[in-house]
Amino acid sequence: MSAKVSIVVPIYNVEKYIHKCISSLINQTYKNIEIILVDDGSPDNCPNICDEYAKRDDRVRVIHKENGGLSDARNAGMDKATGKFILFIDGDDYVELNMVEKAIEIAHSSKSHVVIWEFFADYVDDNETLIKSVIHKHEPGVFRKCEYQNIVIAKDLIGNLGYAWNKMYELSFLRENNFKFTKGLSLVEDIVFNSPVLARSEKIAFLDEPLVHYMQRSRVTLGTKFYEDYFEIKQKGIAAAENLLLAWDQDSKIISKIIGTLIFGSLRTTISQLSRDNNLSKNDKKEYLDNILCNPSIIKILDGIELASLKDKVIYKLIQLKQSYTLLLFYRLFQK
Repeated sequence: MSAKVSIVVPIYNVEKYIHKCISSLINQTYKNIEIILVDDGSPDNCPNICDEYAKRDDRVRVIHKENGGLSDARNAGMDKATGKFILFIDGDDYVELNMVEKAIEIAHSSKSHVVIWEFFADYVDDNETLIKSVIHKHEPGVFRKCEYQNIVIAKDLIGNLGYAWNKMYELSFLRENNFKFTKGLSLVEDIVFNSPVLARSEKIAFLDEPLVHYMQRSRVTLGTKFYEDYFEIKQKGIAAAENLLLAWDQDSKIISKIIGTLIFGSLRTTISQLSRDNNLSKNDKKEYLDNILCNPSIIKILDGIELASLKDKVIYKLIQLKQSYTLLLFYRLFQK
C-alpha cells in the first residue's frame, strides 16, 4: 500500500474560497490521502460546508474547535493526522491536482524529511479573475545535512523557505522532535516553525515545480490602526531565518546581505503602516520611529545592502540620517 499523506486545512471565514481549495485536494491524482478540515470557530457557513464534504468523501475528516488562530488550528490537525507525511494548505488557496503525487515521488526516491516546491502567486481582482501569476522559483536538488552549505540562496529561496504550505513533512520526524507551530504568533509563524525543522532535517529535497496557488486578493485596509509590535514580530521572523542560514553553515557575507535586505523591507512596511495610522499623533509616530532608527544594531545591519530603485535609495538615506518626520511625510505623500 502506498504511504498515506495527511493534508491539514485550517479554516476560518473563507466561505467564498473553500470549495475551490477542497476540490483541488479531493481530486488529487494520488488517492491515499486524508484531508483534515480544521474549523477554527469560523463564523460563516464553513462549518456546515466542511461537514458536507465529510459526508461525501470518507477521506475527509472535520475538527470543530474554538477559535485559536492559524497555528493552533494547524497543531490540532497535526495531532489527529495518521499519515506518514503531512502537508498544511490554507483554506483560501488551492493546489495543482498532481501536488501530492509529485511530492510523494521525490520523498520516496530521496528519503527526505522535508520536500519543498515552488508556487504561483496569483493576483486576482474582486471577481476572482486572474490579473497575473508570478512563479516563485528555487534551484532543484536533494541535499544531505552535510551539504546544506551548498544550497544556493537565490532571490526567491528565503521566501520559499518561510511558508508551511509549499512543503511536505515526514510526520514522525515532526513528532519525535516535538515541532509545533507557536500559538498566538502571527505574520511569521511559518518561518519560526520551519527554521528548526529545516535545520534539524537530515535530508531536504527541492522540487522545481510550482504546485500551490498562493492567492493575492485586494483587501480592504482597516487603515487606521497601527500595531505597535509589528516591527518586533517581523524581527522574530528574520531572526528565525538567520538561525536557519547559520545552521546551514552558509557564508557569513551572504547571511549579512540577506538579513540586511529583510530588515530594510520590514522597516519600509513599518514606516508605511505608521504613516497611515489615524490614531497616533505626529509626535507619537516620530517617537516610535526614533526608537527604531536610533538602535545602532539596526542601522549597522543595513550597511552595504544593495538597492535597485531610486525610491529605496532615498528611503535608505533618510533612515541613515534618522529623519523620522521626513520618512513619514514621504510615505504619506508617495504611498502607492
